[in-house]
Amino acid sequence: MMRMRSRILCLLGASLLAGAPAPAAEADAAAPAPRGASDDAKADYKAKELLNKGSDLMAEQATEERGIKMLQSIPQLYPASKLRFKAWMALGRYYTDKRSYDLAIKQFAQIEASQDPDEQAESLYRTGICHFMTEKYENAFGSLRKVTNQYPWSVFANEAYYYIGQCHFKLRRWTNAVEALEMVGTSVPLAQTTDARAEAGQRVFIKLHDQDLVVLLRNGQKPSIKMVASTGDTEAVSLDAIGRNGDYFLASLPSAPGEAVPGDGVLQSVGGTTVTITYDDENTEDAKRHVTREASVALVSTATVGFTDGAYQDYIRGVNGDGEAFVRLRDLDLDASPGADAVVLKLVSRWKEKRVEDLSKGIELDASEEVVHDRDAIELHLTETGARTGVFTGSTRIEMIKPDGRKNGGAQTIAACAGDDLVLVHFDEANLAGEPREVTATAQVLTGRMADVANEQRILTDLDQKARKDLIEARLLLRLAQIFREVGLTTKAVDKADLGHAKIDDVLHVSEKASLSREVVEAAYTVKWELFIAQDRLAEAIAVCNQLIARFPDSSLVDQALLKIGQAKLAANDQQGALQVLASILQMPKSACKAEAQFTIAQVEEERAANQPTLLPGAMMAYKRVADHYPDSPFAGEALDKIANFYIKTQDYERAIELMTQVAQDYEDAPFLDRVYYKWVIAAYRAGRYPLAREKLSELLGRYPNSPMADKAKEFGPMIDKKLGGGAVASPAPAADAGADQ
Repeated sequence: MMRMRSRILCLLGASLLAGAPAPAAEADAAAPAPRGASDDAKADYKAKELLNKGSDLMAEQATEERGIKMLQSIPQLYPASKLRFKAWMALGRYYTDKRSYDLAIKQFAQIEASQDPDEQAESLYRTGICHFMTEKYENAFGSLRKVTNQYPWSVFANEAYYYIGQCHFKLRRWTNAVEALEMVGTSVPLAQTTDARAEAGQRVFIKLHDQDLVVLLRNGQKPSIKMVASTGDTEAVSLDAIGRNGDYFLASLPSAPGEAVPGDGVLQSVGGTTVTITYDDENTEDAKRHVTREASVALVSTATVGFTDGAYQDYIRGVNGDGEAFVRLRDLDLDASPGADAVVLKLVSRWKEKRVEDLSKGIELDASEEVVHDRDAIELHLTETGARTGVFTGSTRIEMIKPDGRKNGGAQTIAACAGDDLVLVHFDEANLAGEPREVTATAQVLTGRMADVANEQRILTDLDQKARKDLIEARLLLRLAQIFREVGLTTKAVDKADLGHAKIDDVLHVSEKASLSREVVEAAYTVKWELFIAQDRLAEAIAVCNQLIARFPDSSLVDQALLKIGQAKLAANDQQGALQVLASILQMPKSACKAEAQFTIAQVEEERAANQPTLLPGAMMAYKRVADHYPDSPFAGEALDKIANFYIKTQDYERAIELMTQVAQDYEDAPFLDRVYYKWVIAAYRAGRYPLAREKLSELLGRYPNSPMADKAKEFGPMIDKKLGGGAVASPAPAADAGADQ
């Protein structure tokens, strides 16, 4: 038996890491540009100012359009700055929140050139989420698997496993869904292997790798580890195998603040608790016996603070003037004694002065519109709610004064005016991020009575906003037309599409006379050709695609337009014209449609080979180009599956087995894997490799019990078993090309 050195890795929830802010970035944003800095440093400083200002503007609905334009200008003004990737990321998140998933994917695609692995991992993860939300599950697999395979240490890897499982669940692939969901929580950041931290008060996860334990599992036994806390708590925890191979194991134990109670199944902790994990490695790779492996994890608390209601329960964003402001802090690190501890926070009242811009000197895009001033500041004393809770509460009275007045209250009274912001400041020394950080919470001082409800009708006068409204309505009409067409109500589909055309024609007519956003105009062309396709008016759809290309030759939608033209020509039985259009997509320097274009070309070549068999090898070469040039696309696995069919038909079973082994390893989420396993059984049987045929038959029946391929494959079981037992086969063997066209 191969002996491998076992490894213990301490894990923590990915969502906790993802939520931890980076204080260094906040500090940099406020720092002035250093004197004597290089041109690149100055450009980065200016880009960061635009990034911060644009992000702030996007947070408010009234100014979000300005914020978007600021972020979009960063790559144009500072094309060499690394902050252009952060701008694209911010835009992608914004479009995701607005459910404009296609636009979000375009932003995330720009981050591919980033040298920062965290940015690459996040962009891939968020791209996968966009595909998931639009129910393009096969596309989601491609992005999410890149995260788990290329960035397994990333904080996004655990979330990626979760959404991979959700994709399989939506596709009713239950076994695959369970396997993916079992991997949630098993990814560990690289830094956690040496300086591990876990969130106090939450479940602690331990990951262990030891190939020797495969044998132990087969004997029905479970390995275990021992956890010893610095508080004196001691717990023994069993390990459960995860994944397919059985050499990775996971253990978990809940943690809670409190005095140590050894052996109760809960890891009690106080501020500053560390936990030592020990594992008895019975066999090592250097032939030693019973070597103790150790790892340690520090239980830290990522502080949260905020203003609450009078019961200290729900967080609020506004406080009443001339009343009390109630505050709650949760930080288990501050639980220093068995009694109720105390903590001091800083509370500041601030007001904003509107900046008057001198237009005679030009417009400064990166200049702040507001100047923030501190009006008053006090030290707010909080008391722990009980022994070992780590939750602290307190309150102070708000003293309302005139804007030019002075404070007359005591030390525990904060002076403020209507509209001021009250800001809580807490310094969190220990947290999952690993670096001390400043935690803040803000609430606005409110006065006066609730305004009466008024019924108002808003009339849009801005042409760009009206065009966006028409575009949204046209998309809704398009979806209705597509639904009617799918259920066979052709007349209603045509009527809804005609209404959509009217909306789009208004947008395009306005765009010829006024300066509309290019994004809106491009989207209008996209919706228009989709409306024509919903009406089976392919010639008009092709004409619209050509209009887009003529008007915006550099548009990112050009490749999609060409693909639509090619598909429309195929629908009209113009194969030669379709091949010419699809080939033009392959000549483009960069396009997200190349894989689909190449796969469609291969399908056309295969269709031609049906009447002229000598063309079949050429079609297989076209499929091979899909797998060679676009291995990460959702079309690569199916292209390889087509090639496997070819090998089976030509009775080249060993090459078929080799290829299907590659497909199963590289495309574990592919929708056609049940067909791959089915043909794997056939190829292995015909090649005389009966143990392999039995193994793959068992995998097919276990992993895809509801697949039609499983029902077909069941009849092969007795035949394979007779061969393995040395008996004669009564029924005929599977045909060489059985299932090849399934």
